[in-house]
Amino acid sequence: MTSIEVPDKTLLQDWLDQAGMQYYQCGQCEGLHIHVLKETRGVIDSRLFLEDYGLLLSTELEIRPTALLQVSADLGRLNMEFPALKVFLDIVDEAMPQLVVAGLFPLGVGLSQQQFDHFIATTVEATGELAVGCGQLNYLFDAAEAGSSMLH
Repeated sequence: MTSIEVPDKTLLQDWLDQAGMQYYQCGQCEGLHIHVLKETRGVIDSRLFLEDYGLLLSTELEIRPTALLQVSADLGRLNMEFPALKVFLDIVDEAMPQLVVAGLFPLGVGLSQQQFDHFIATTVEATGELAVGCGQLNYLFDAAEAGSSMLH
């Protein structure tokens, strides 16, 4: 029988290690940065947060400014095609527009390691598929193509 518990950050780190999921801590936020998604074209960052309401796996994709209208029009389809994810735009005056992709696991009654493993695996996979699809639609900004490593 698997045990159900409300995890703390140390337990999440143990579970990530056991799942073979590479992560790191930056020291500037409370998130555990998930390495596998950062290797995907267009991904700025991907972090796992332990919040009062549950686990939040949030990934930011950098959107080409010229694709902003197309992405905005496509949000409904993206949210329907990836029902386990919440997809929305984040537009700030001082930065490139971002497509934020989030997966949530509510922790009201806790979770087991198997549930955690399933949540992480399915969320990472769906986020990766969404990022690849956005890349194929030419929505994503690619710093390498622009000749610079970072814009902001």
